[in-house]
Amino acid sequence: MQSYSRYFPSDPAASGWGWRILDTGRQQIAPQAKYPDAEHPLSYLFDSNGRRSLDEFQIVFIEAGSGVFESENVSMTKVTSGTALLIFPGEWHRYQPDANTGWRESWVGFRGADATRVMHQFFQSKQAVLKPRHSQEIVELFDRLLHWSQQDIVGRDQIAASHISLILAFLKAESPERTQPQCSDAAIVQAAKAAMLQQLNQRSDLEALAQKLGCSYSRFRFAFKRETGYPPREFENQIRLNRSRDLLLHNHLSVSETADTLGYSSVYYFSRAFKRAFGSSPQQWLKEQSELGMKQNLT
Repeated sequence: MQSYSRYFPSDPAASGWGWRILDTGRQQIAPQAKYPDAEHPLSYLFDSNGRRSLDEFQIVFIEAGSGVFESENVSMTKVTSGTALLIFPGEWHRYQPDANTGWRESWVGFRGADATRVMHQFFQSKQAVLKPRHSQEIVELFDRLLHWSQQDIVGRDQIAASHISLILAFLKAESPERTQPQCSDAAIVQAAKAAMLQQLNQRSDLEALAQKLGCSYSRFRFAFKRETGYPPREFENQIRLNRSRDLLLHNHLSVSETADTLGYSSVYYFSRAFKRAFGSSPQQWLKEQSELGMKQNLT
């Protein structure tokens, strides 16, 4: 497949249309290939930390292969074939294909009054990873969008831009979040908490847990953050550390025994996490609790 990309010049006739297409393209990234392609304009390249921030909306659709995505509001998430990534203006993000598989991606960047209204009313940057059921229809829409973007005709930009709202309609109507209306976010989070508490000696497979609870990982993570204030992994780490204080103080386990009981790979990593969470090392915290208990007994 030959890669194609186009960056559109400013068009006064298109600016009042409500949907203005800024850039679009499709590329095949071979396994072990460098990513992204250095031929893109500098403003679209990732920085030395692998991040970038754009002043436009983008839809990136992964047609084949796999990789990862992370943004200001989404933790590192695995991306597979048939996944759509939503990019919001001003929010840092990064994504790349797996070196072992590569991937094929199509994308479109856009702005406009109607585009902004639709994106803010119907989509959220916290749910930027979507897995629509009708991926073939989205691929076909990109085929048509890319076709019209290459035509030298009056109204080309408006014709190409008209496909963006259709792609978004498929993403909104067909996203997995809409297939589980009977299961509330609160119920999902309550069940996830129970599962985490049952196996504090090991890290949960969060994607598998979300699947077991009948929802997508993007919905699972969004629900968890909204209900608890924490992403699921951070919440799990916090309850493990809270449990460690019980084991140290009431079960009288040593620091080493506590780290082992809770599945930490070493005492060093446990102590570092404990101090980051509570401001003192486990030994210092135990000493403080002992001194506090002595003062209370004296009074």
